Amino acid sequence: MRSQDMLRALKRLGLRARESRISADDLASVSLPAIAIDSNGDFFVLARVNRRADGTRCYLVMDGGGHPATLSPDELTARWSGRLILLARRRGLGEALQDFDIRWFIPPMLKYRRLFGEVLLISFFLQLFALVTPLFFQVVMDKVLVHRGFTTLDVLAFGFLVIALFDAVLGGLRSWLFAHTTHRVDVELGARLFNHLVSLPLAYFEARQAGHSVARVRELDTIRNFITGTALTLIIDLAFTVIFFAVMWFYSPTLTWIVLGTLPVYVALSIVITPILRHRLDEKFRTGAESQAFLVEAVTGMETLKSMAVEPQMQRCWEDQLARYVSASFRSGNLSNIANQVAGFTSKLTTLLIIWWGAHLVIDGAMSVGQLVAFNMIAGRVSGPILKLVQLWQDFQQAGISIRRLGDILNTPTEPGYNPGRSTLPRLEGRVRFEHAGFRYRPDGPAVLNDISFEVQPGEVIGIVGRSGSGKSTLAKLLQRLYVPESGRVLVDGVDLSLVDTAWLRRRIGVVPQESFLFSRSVRENIALANPGLPMDAIVRAARMAGAHDFILELAEGYDSPAGEHGCNLSGGQRQRIAIARALISNPRILIFDEATSALDYESERIVQQNLSTIARGRTLFIIAHRLSSVRHCDRILVMDRGRIVESGTHEQLLAARGLYSQLHSCQSDAEAAPVGADPGATAEAAR
Repeated sequence: MRSQDMLRALKRLGLRARESRISADDLASVSLPAIAIDSNGDFFVLARVNRRADGTRCYLVMDGGGHPATLSPDELTARWSGRLILLARRRGLGEALQDFDIRWFIPPMLKYRRLFGEVLLISFFLQLFALVTPLFFQVVMDKVLVHRGFTTLDVLAFGFLVIALFDAVLGGLRSWLFAHTTHRVDVELGARLFNHLVSLPLAYFEARQAGHSVARVRELDTIRNFITGTALTLIIDLAFTVIFFAVMWFYSPTLTWIVLGTLPVYVALSIVITPILRHRLDEKFRTGAESQAFLVEAVTGMETLKSMAVEPQMQRCWEDQLARYVSASFRSGNLSNIANQVAGFTSKLTTLLIIWWGAHLVIDGAMSVGQLVAFNMIAGRVSGPILKLVQLWQDFQQAGISIRRLGDILNTPTEPGYNPGRSTLPRLEGRVRFEHAGFRYRPDGPAVLNDISFEVQPGEVIGIVGRSGSGKSTLAKLLQRLYVPESGRVLVDGVDLSLVDTAWLRRRIGVVPQESFLFSRSVRENIALANPGLPMDAIVRAARMAGAHDFILELAEGYDSPAGEHGCNLSGGQRQRIAIARALISNPRILIFDEATSALDYESERIVQQNLSTIARGRTLFIIAHRLSSVRHCDRILVMDRGRIVESGTHEQLLAARGLYSQLHSCQSDAEAAPVGADPGATAEAAR
């Protein structure tokens, strides 16, 4: 069998398979098991790399007959051709194509099926008790009042009181059980939804406003209320409707036909309003999500809003948004109100017909007054669930729209989570290699990165510079696996990142973005975000390296001082230094400074630069910067332009080449030398 045949066979089995040529020294960092190809073109399984007591490596292999063997490095080299088929589990077709729908809610509900069963059992007895009241009135009217049987009345009243007490106790117990169970379901569903949300790729959040995502998450309440509330209780009501119809038929088939004759009215009503209601509910959600997104954006950008004194304009925009939402809400609510009023009128008309026709039956002696009263009460118990059916249909339409909206989150594939089959390197050294990597944000969009190829050795300090939009930050996101390359691949320590556990990788890469996000916690908690159990001396050590220790001690509560929402209690430079400390706290083997010092004043930047040799010791460091002074001491500088690496070398080499880097350096030098208020065009012309 040829290797291509083996690859096709493995892919048919649902595995991702790729042939690579790997040296024996790199096998310890490869995700195993894998299929090795020997010098004769035959296959054997390379299961594991072990170490003997003397520290030498040995390799556990298995041939086609399933016989295991242990090979020394020399024996493996003699047998193996150096070609290896790497394997990874692929998402199953059924799993990939399965859309989010109502079935997503079933497992958590089945988990509490015993409690829901108790609720249904109690509801069954409550419905039985509901039959007692009509029978009580019938007996009182036909027996007690006619025969003046006060003793019978006392007995009936006592029995009715006992049943009423049981009804109250069981009703309260049902409400408590129902609330207790639904709250537990709420917690589980909310936890599952949030877990999926934070597992989505970064591109999902970049393509949507935060308010829209929050609005979709809130749709979970609508769906859960429909399933565990209206729909569940209506099951019992509808089941007992059949029993009630049987009792009513026993009283009078004629009056029962009158009640049955109103059912087509309710059905026709639901059919007519459904398409209109669905459209109006969809419009209500859309305008509500837009209003929420606008509100979140306005609150987040309040400093800009106030600094530009645009409160009146924002107020008008908010009023327009609010008016559209209120209008859409009114239209959907008005339609629901019309449907409910038509259903209520139909119910009252049914009651009128029952009394009118029933009075004729009583006069004719076909039924007693007590039986007519009892029939009318039971008919009221039947009309209740039927009226609820109309409301249920409206709730069903609302739940359907909520499912579609929530499906925007839950139908989006998550990033690969922890998978034992994915590689976790024994110790990250920090060797990074890009091989012809390309990336674009959308399949039909322009290429952001084009044919990026370079290699970085462990411990190297690499500067990355270029004009805005040249792809510098995108390149860093490919290394973190926040973006997946469209073509080519990215390797760390010789291992393709597509085969490495993503969470494990990110925990070993420290990143300081240009605008760091601080949570509404203490300074200490923000620094130790990745590992809250770290001792205080480790936190202080990271803060010292970042140049943050001194100003933290000057805060009112030191390291326990609250950072505020988005770090609002701190200056921009202070926030950035805390972010640098947070990146250093986990002692990452690869560190990325993405415009990390751009928000710092010169004094703070000087402190960070002084500590740079300590920060970079034992790490591979990438410094992405616009300010060329930040990268002039790097071991190597990569110059990017329009998604490509156009130059590479040291600061002196790049200046001597008189290419793009030299132009950028001249422009920055001229800009720094120019007096305040000078004409930039004149300065540039003088430089030429």
